[in-house]
Amino acid sequence: MIKVMLVDDSSIVTNMVSSYLSTKGYMVTVANSPFGVSNKVKEFKPEVILMDLGLPGLSGEKLINVCREKETGHHSRIVLFSSTDEDVMKEMVVRGIADDYFIKGGSLKDLEDKIRTQARALHH
Repeated sequence: MIKVMLVDDSSIVTNMVSSYLSTKGYMVTVANSPFGVSNKVKEFKPEVILMDLGLPGLSGEKLINVCREKETGHHSRIVLFSSTDEDVMKEMVVRGIADDYFIKGGSLKDLEDKIRTQARALHH
């Protein structure tokens, strides 16, 4: 079972995505605020983190850095999950900040494929 953490300030988005993934057999935890995310990562040890970039109070990029610092003996694949400009997300992947990206509003089946691909990459 693949463990996925979804970080997004929209409860509508987190409810929809987590419900879909749960019915497909994923273990999902949600954070609707950037605060406490790094501790949740440390406790839950997700294989894939879906990270919104437009979080209030802390930029997605800064939160990713905080999460990476908390990963002691564990590593998660980070997929940017945002409606931010695609070029910005591509640049973050090229710079090694994140492992991949997914534009919000895309097919949940495509998102699931991306999660599976990243989980496989983590274990190889």
